[in-house]
Amino acid sequence: KCTVEMFTASLLSRGCITLTLTESHQCTWECIPFDSGEVWAIPLHQRPDLLEPCADLVNSEWQRSHGARVHALQKSCQEFPVALVLLQGSGNRDGGDRETLLGHVRLSRVVSRPGSLFVESVVVSKAQRGKGYGRTLMQETERYAKARGFRRLCLTTHDKQHFYAHLGYVLSMPVQNAGVMASFMPMEVLERFSKLPGTDDTQGEVQGGPPPPSPPQIPPSFIGPAPSTPPPLLLPPSALSRHPTPSPPSGLPPPPSIPPPPPPPPPQCPARLVFQTLEETPYRDAKGVPIFWMHKDI
Repeated sequence: KCTVEMFTASLLSRGCITLTLTESHQCTWECIPFDSGEVWAIPLHQRPDLLEPCADLVNSEWQRSHGARVHALQKSCQEFPVALVLLQGSGNRDGGDRETLLGHVRLSRVVSRPGSLFVESVVVSKAQRGKGYGRTLMQETERYAKARGFRRLCLTTHDKQHFYAHLGYVLSMPVQNAGVMASFMPMEVLERFSKLPGTDDTQGEVQGGPPPPSPPQIPPSFIGPAPSTPPPLLLPPSALSRHPTPSPPSGLPPPPSIPPPPPPPPPQCPARLVFQTLEETPYRDAKGVPIFWMHKDI
């Protein structure tokens, strides 16, 4: 039990707590801690002992063979991609007997945007959901990225756009995630192969119709030979009088006429603006499922 004077200190030192009133005339409170220890995030490559449980955690959300998942998680490194794990425990941060793995997130570089990181594979343990650890995981992710000198986080989501909007994320244009390629290929090379549009972070995207088809070319068979000047006559005039020039036979069909030009193409519809909202998106993932692009300046 603690007195009223001790309540403020207890609240600040122990985070979220539940208060139970005992006897009103004594003005005392019973303090029950909400959690069992500190919560923090750490790069997975600094805790290789967590590879196996982290693979199980990520596979609980996105099924994949255990070996392939462990292999992917082993690519976490200081130079990106970085896998962060959210832990809770009462021991030190180098490992302890009472640690609990709460969540995972992966950070990768963004092509052509040196101050941005791409957030993916965000997952919280199913047994720990509904306790605010998703928000804590994103806050720890922002803290880590900011400490590394980055100022923007980008991500995609299929159905959690309202959750991220509540955390301060806004809708944005697509970016290119460097993924694991950044670990063995210089960013300059990735930028050279990048086919994304400019770095303008506007909401709309103009989508017009296809360009009008060019008029068909007239086949050469329908074009008569160009008229030419007849060669000069070499026969004397007397021979011309004895051998008159034969007239063209009347039974041959006339040469084909040139067909008229095709009609002009129909007028194109004016370009329309396609906007992304929290309820609707024009973007699709590789499987054709609607996907929302978002970012947050940190």
